Amino acid sequence: MTGPACDQVAYIAALPGEARALARLPALGQARRADGSRVRLGGMGPERAEAAARAAIADGASALVSWGVAAALAPGLAAGDLLLAEKTRSADGRVRAVDAAWRAAVVGRLPMGVAAPAVTVTETHEMIADPAAKQALHATTGADALDMESAAIARVAAEHGLAFLAIRVVLDDASTGLPAAARVAMDDAGHLQPLALARGLVRAPMALHHQLRGLKQLAVAYRAARITLERVADALTDTAPA
Repeated sequence: MTGPACDQVAYIAALPGEARALARLPALGQARRADGSRVRLGGMGPERAEAAARAAIADGASALVSWGVAAALAPGLAAGDLLLAEKTRSADGRVRAVDAAWRAAVVGRLPMGVAAPAVTVTETHEMIADPAAKQALHATTGADALDMESAAIARVAAEHGLAFLAIRVVLDDASTGLPAAARVAMDDAGHLQPLALARGLVRAPMALHHQLRGLKQLAVAYRAARITLERVADALTDTAPA
């Protein structure tokens, strides 16, 4: 597919592990892939994602990708499933489509066995950890998955008239809750805080077994998501928008 050089594309990730599926990430949170595309670690939440998107544009990017993991809202989606979004939905209900031609180019290069259903990813301003809350959000929005960053990056791309994609992979399915210890163990920059994790575990000793089991399940799900991210990353070269 013809279009801007790959060095005009910026992938924006919230978490270090997400970014490392694309490239080795230095301490400053920015890297270049072999094809010249940029990788930028933005941190968690819409404000940080927006700031990272604007910084990427200031650095010369002309196409933006929201990259990383997401929580499933729709039943039938499992950890490790690719979410190559067709649309994003803001918290205020605004829906924006991704660049259809660019999306089609990515679909055409996906490795065998990786499906790319056309899904909608909705925005939240905080983690949704409870399965009942996920079900309610699915019912009210019709969205298939949620994250805290894609809609913000889409807004910035739309403001500047730039192409946008959201490439996410399911971490927790619709019926899975996030352990409380995991929710307090990550700072807004996406870095693990071991002391916070330890405090979260010892504050509720009666629930320790449940928390540890949940963390183990989350680790297994993250490995599945990371494998998919790495497989997709290998297929992304030369799929920049026209």
